Formats: sequence, structure tokens, C-alpha cells
Amino acid sequence: ALSLIIFATGLLSSHEAFARMLTVGPSFYATIQTAEEEAINGDTILVKPGVYQGPLTIQKSIKLIGEAFPVIDGGGKGTVVTIKAPDVVLRGFVIRGSGDLLASENSGLLAAAARPLIENNRFEDVLFGVYLSRAPGGILRNNSFSGKMLDTSRRGDLIRVWYSDGVVIEKNHTERGRDVVLWFSKNLTLRGNDFRHGRYGVHFMYCRDADVENNRLIGNSVGAYLMYSEGLKLRGNTVSGNRGPSGFGIGFKDMKNALIEKNVVASNRVGFYLDGCETMLCRGNTVAHNDIGFDLMPTAMRNRFESNNMIDNAEQ
Repeated sequence: ALSLIIFATGLLSSHEAFARMLTVGPSFYATIQTAEEEAINGDTILVKPGVYQGPLTIQKSIKLIGEAFPVIDGGGKGTVVTIKAPDVVLRGFVIRGSGDLLASENSGLLAAAARPLIENNRFEDVLFGVYLSRAPGGILRNNSFSGKMLDTSRRGDLIRVWYSDGVVIEKNHTERGRDVVLWFSKNLTLRGNDFRHGRYGVHFMYCRDADVENNRLIGNSVGAYLMYSEGLKLRGNTVSGNRGPSGFGIGFKDMKNALIEKNVVASNRVGFYLDGCETMLCRGNTVAHNDIGFDLMPTAMRNRFESNNMIDNAEQ
């Protein structure tokens, strides 16, 4: 048994020692896909500046690093980058030009494996931005997203999380998308993001235990709409200028055990909306300059409100 352990440890050390750097660009590999096919798990692919044609499929656990923001261009068709292997790193790219078919969920990037790290990228002219589908432990950090020039009803979600537990979304900026939507997932973190000019800034459905902290939800139809979920904590967010047909700053539907504290909810049509909610704690929030401060349906029961600042709402 000891010999087997020593042998296995030697294999791991050897694998790490022989991880390679492959380069894509003039005088190197001509395409990213060719380099990916030559790579083995643990390798790094460095991509030189330039425009590279998609679609790109990553099927190995590699790091893909862009130098001076090379472009991966989907040419207006399908999904630009697809990740099918765990522990992939994608950093420093412009990813642009997905297709525009909602039924096909054309995306800038689709990750369908565990623990992808997607950081410091720019997603431009995409229908869906990053779609994490059964990708637990994923991290989206410091990316910017701008959607296609379409009517809101024809746009896709610039960030979508589906059956992916333990995802961290931090310091991202979205503009001109539909929603940032999180479905059927647990133990999520949204921190320090800026979500603007979409339909729902943040949209939770069937989630459990999420921390939503220090985000800015500005100028959407609805700032945040949280549905059929439990154990969500919203702290220190700024929710302003969300004035669509419903115009909720933060709306809750059939929620339990949420903590909402120290948020600034200002200049929305409705500051807080609660329907079918119970055992919620709402404290220390500033609710200011909304048409309606709190709008509580008769189905909202056994909730606690304390130490909130109600300032110059047309109806408190």
C-alpha cells in the first residue's frame, strides 16, 4: 500500500512538473482550437493579440490566458465558447458575436463542468452572456457584459446560473441584458456587482442560502425579484431607479427566512414588495423617494420590520 501511495504521488508531481505553456499567434499555433487539441490537463495556453474565429470548445482542464485582450468572435452564430471540462480558467479575452436565437440559448460562454474560473473578460454583442449549467463551484469575477441591441423581450440573460451550487459572482458589470438569473442552486454569493438597464437586475428562483452584498442594481425594470427561495441575505446593496411597469426595487414572492438589512432602496416605483412571504427580517434599510415605500400583500405574514429609515416616499 505504501508503494502504491508513493507511486501515485510521483505521478501527480510528474504531471505538475511537465505542465506546458502553449502559445497561439504568429509563428506559433494558428488557432486556439488547435492548441487545445494538443494540450493535456494542466497545461496553459497563452493567446497573443488578434482576432480568432469561434466557436471554441474546451474539453481539457487547462488555463486559457489572453494577452492584451485577444478577441474570440462567434460571427453571429451559435455559442462562442463552450467549456466541457472541470477546472478550466478563462482570463483576459473579448468574447463577442454570439447568435441571437433565444430558443437555442446562444451564449458568449456556456460552462457545463465543475469549477470554471471566468475572470477579467469582456463579453460584447452576445445574447446570453455566461451560462453556468450544472457547473458547481464556478467563479465569475471582474467581467463586463453588453447585450445585443434588441428589444428587452428578445434579449437573453447576461448571467444565468442553473443547478450550480457554490457559485461566486463578484465585481461584474452588465448592461443591456434581460436578467441576471439564478435557478435551483444553493450557497451562492453575489458581491460587488453592477447590474444596469435590464429587465430584472437580479432574479432568484428556487434557491437556498445566498449572500447578496454590496451590489448596485440601477435603472432596470425591476431591481431584484426573489421567488420561491429560502435563507437569502441581502446586505448593503444600492437599488435605485428601477421604474418599469411594476417598478419594484426589491420584490419577494413566496419567500421564507430572508434577511434584508442596510440596503439603500431609492427612487423606484415601489421600494419593497412582499407577497406570500413569512419570517422575513427587514432592518436598518433606507427607503427613500419611491412612489410607494413598502407594498405588503395580505399573504405576507409573521415578518419583522425594524429601524428602517422611511424618507420622502409619496406613500410610505
